[in-house]
Amino acid sequence: MTMTSRIALPVAALLGLAVVAAAAEDPLPATLRGVVSEQVRAYDAEDTDAVLRTIHSRSPDYDTMKATLPKQFAAQDLSVQLVDFRYMGHDDEFAIARVKTRVTGPPGSGFQDNLVDSVMLFHREGALWKLWSDDVLGVDFEQKVGSVTPNYPTPR
Repeated sequence: MTMTSRIALPVAALLGLAVVAAAAEDPLPATLRGVVSEQVRAYDAEDTDAVLRTIHSRSPDYDTMKATLPKQFAAQDLSVQLVDFRYMGHDDEFAIARVKTRVTGPPGSGFQDNLVDSVMLFHREGALWKLWSDDVLGVDFEQKVGSVTPNYPTPR
């Protein structure tokens, strides 16, 4: 082993550890998880204003959410739970995470409980990170005794 190899290998290893340590100390994943947790808490409390505070005011979904949330809260007493949050990365403008939430209805309501798997995009509004948009990757409906399963007509 040459002198260069003896120095280069430990330096490369230390640099690699520094990158891992820097990533582990990045506060952004915890910040974004906090945004999602606050949105879930606000939704469970049926607090429209608090839910809207987690959404970027220029989000393409903001006005729709503002109009539909009060109707949702009046029509159904749903509960949402954050099941999984996986930070995926960011650039200079947006951050992205994969999020799974469980949505349940009260017993006897006929609501079909489900697990929603989505990708959420976040964008800064001033100094705060807020939800910009989300895309649902899939919905896993849990079949429970007594729940109503939608009976859609078979396409012809």
